[in-house]
Amino acid sequence: MRHFSIEQWADFALQVIGEDEKTAMQAHLETGCKPCTKVLHLWTRVRQAADRESTYQPPESAVRSVKGMGAIHVRPTKAPLVRLLFDSANSPLAAGVRSVSTVARQVLYGVGAYRIDLRMEPEMDSDKVSLVGQILNSAEPAKHPSGVDVFLSKGRKVLAKSQTNGFGEFHLKCDLESRLELRIILPKGTEVRIPLVEPAKGPLPHASDSTESPKVRGQSGSTRKKV
Repeated sequence: MRHFSIEQWADFALQVIGEDEKTAMQAHLETGCKPCTKVLHLWTRVRQAADRESTYQPPESAVRSVKGMGAIHVRPTKAPLVRLLFDSANSPLAAGVRSVSTVARQVLYGVGAYRIDLRMEPEMDSDKVSLVGQILNSAEPAKHPSGVDVFLSKGRKVLAKSQTNGFGEFHLKCDLESRLELRIILPKGTEVRIPLVEPAKGPLPHASDSTESPKVRGQSGSTRKKV
């Protein structure tokens, strides 16, 4: 009995053979040839797996996470200017406040048309600090930047991750440590890095349009990148 080759059965399963050869191979299968039937079943499963793979779409949340984690390891090439617009540590304490160790610290940064409002507050009876923020677009106040990825890191280690809601708000929590950095991926792929200080520490340098303003590294691109 004449058997057909593995390559021929692969073509048969993919339906890329001529009609005459297809008819001959089908007739061969009808004789009950077990070796050829087994080879055909193998290539049929391979084709079915390839068909499923071509239609598979990963969840959008997984795509955002992968893009975000990749973005925080990309070496930035352009540094947008970040200006410190307000720091509550520069304002006098209210009457009756005896200790700054439990006072929340409010800071406001400007990055182009965006405003990043941060509130840092140590938790009572805990070594953790709560960081609540909101990102606003001064050029389009009614349009809140939602779905923006926000990372709190120390060096290359990501300590916490959040994402802005429909109002541009986010919330992070971590241990109270030094040398923390907030990393934000703004719309259009601009990466922003803001060094943070402990809530009870002294005031930040006064920000202006000069080179004394805190600067962060960033990168603009056509795809969205993460902090």
